[in-house]
Amino acid sequence: MVDVELTHRECVRLLRSPERGRRGIVAIDGLQPVPRVCLLLDAGDVLIPTGPDSGLVRVAAMRPVSLEFTDLDKDGRPRWTVRGIGLARPMTGLDVPRPVPRSTVLAAMPDAFRNGVRVAVARYRGNRPADGVVIPAPREG
Repeated sequence: MVDVELTHRECVRLLRSPERGRRGIVAIDGLQPVPRVCLLLDAGDVLIPTGPDSGLVRVAAMRPVSLEFTDLDKDGRPRWTVRGIGLARPMTGLDVPRPVPRSTVLAAMPDAFRNGVRVAVARYRGNRPADGVVIPAPREG
């Protein structure tokens, strides 16, 4: 099956709905990718809050960051995948939207925005199945 390419604008729209908080895979300057909780901002930039831990800020500041987000349907099949690349800088209090958007993934992080980074995303690219339906592989035998 052929996938449909998504534009930058379509990717931002998908990432921001139905809520702005998402779990994603983050790789800093080619290091091992790790899952992180992220908050998507209006223009597509990403806040990666770390709460009291400032380790990410030391590792990521002023370095390139790769991001990947996948949305799954109720059966666990991918509906779309979006990948982005940008430059990280330490997050400041001015970066955090007021009020902070409600998010189920951020609710479990007390004092989430105490430390973290803001990734200024240069470009998103994404794809989704052409007809929106994933056809299962045939049974063997």
